[in-house]
Amino acid sequence: MASEPGPAPSTPEATGEDKPRKRRRYPHPRSILCYSRLVHELHEDGTVTATMPVLPDQLDEGGRVRMGAIAPLVDLCAGLLGAKAVHPDWTATLDFKLHLDHLPDGGEIRGDCRPLRVGKNMVLSENRLSDGDGRAVGVAHVTFSRLPRRDDTPTTPPPKVGVTDLTKPDEEEPRLPLDEYYEIRIDPDNPAFELDHHERIYNSFGSIQGGAMAALLERAVTLAAERILGHPARTLDLHFSYLAPATTGPFRVEAKPLRVEETSVLSTVELVDLGNDGRQCAIGTGRAVPIGPGHPDREEYPAADAEEPAAP
Repeated sequence: MASEPGPAPSTPEATGEDKPRKRRRYPHPRSILCYSRLVHELHEDGTVTATMPVLPDQLDEGGRVRMGAIAPLVDLCAGLLGAKAVHPDWTATLDFKLHLDHLPDGGEIRGDCRPLRVGKNMVLSENRLSDGDGRAVGVAHVTFSRLPRRDDTPTTPPPKVGVTDLTKPDEEEPRLPLDEYYEIRIDPDNPAFELDHHERIYNSFGSIQGGAMAALLERAVTLAAERILGHPARTLDLHFSYLAPATTGPFRVEAKPLRVEETSVLSTVELVDLGNDGRQCAIGTGRAVPIGPGHPDREEYPAADAEEPAAP
C-alpha cells in the first residue's frame, strides 16, 4: 500500500517496476470509499478516527453488517496513520487482520486507529471499532513495511490534518448490494468468483484498493461456508497478506476449506490477477459461521481467539 489506503506500493522496489506507477484520481467519485460515506479525521498526534453509516445494502442475510462493508473504513484509517507516521518515506501494506464480534444492523460504526509501533522498518496500527452506543464491534491490526524515500522518488505533501468527508451528494443510485456493486461473477461449481478491474475498486496507482481487497476475500470465505454448510453465513475473522499489486484484471478470488465444523468453516483464500499471468496478489485465511434458523444470528457466536499483534 502506498502512503494512503490500498495495497499498491508506490516505489520501484515494492512494485518491481523501473519507475513509480502513474497516479490516478483518488478516491474516484465512484470509489467504494465514497460509496461507503466515510468521514475521517487525522489528528495532530498521528491517530485517526473515522465513521460510516450502516446501510441496508451492506447487510447480510441475517440482517447484520457484512465484514466487507467495514473493511474500507479499516484500510482508510490504517493508510492515513501510516502515511503520517513515516512521511516523507512511503509505506507498503504487508498484513491485514480483522476480527468482528458484535455486528450492528444499523446506526453508525466508528473506528479509532492508533500506532502500536513505528520503527525503522515497519509500522503496526490498531483500530478499535465500536457502534453508535460505544459497544465494541471488533478490532483490526494492519502492518506496513517502511520504504525510505529515494532521491528519484516523487515527493508528496504530508497527509492533511483535519476532517475529510468522502460522501458524494451525487452518489450512484439506486444503491446496490455489494456483490452487484463489485460486479462479481460467482462460479457455480466452486467457492470462487471473478471480476474486472474498474474505478470502484482501484486506488491512486491503479491497484485494487485495500478495503476492496479485504471485502472480496471476505466474500469468498463466506461463499465457501455457505456452499459447504448449506446455510447463509457470515465471516467474523479475516487475516491476509499482500503479495503484489493487483493492477490488470480480470481477477479471480477463491476460498478452499481447511477445517469444517458444525459451527464454523475455516478456509484459505487468495486473489490472483488472471490478466497478469495469474499473479498471486493476496493470500490468507478466514473463518465464517452459519446464520439463519437454528443458528446464532446475533452475539452468540462460537468463540475464536482474536490474534494479538506480535511483539516487534
